[in-house]
Amino acid sequence: MAAKLARLIYHMLRFGMHFVDQGAEVYEAAHHQREIHHLKRKAASLGFQIIEAAAS
Repeated sequence: MAAKLARLIYHMLRFGMHFVDQGAEVYEAAHHQREIHHLKRKAASLGFQIIEAAAS
């Protein structure tokens, strides 16, 4: 993790990239998608299938 962070900082400084805070909404949406993906994989490993309900 530290090496990855060091590379990111190096590239930001070397090539002049700017940090853009995308906000909590973007983080929450990505977290939600990761959680759904993890639950689907866990269910599949136990022999189940998650069926998503249609949005109303």
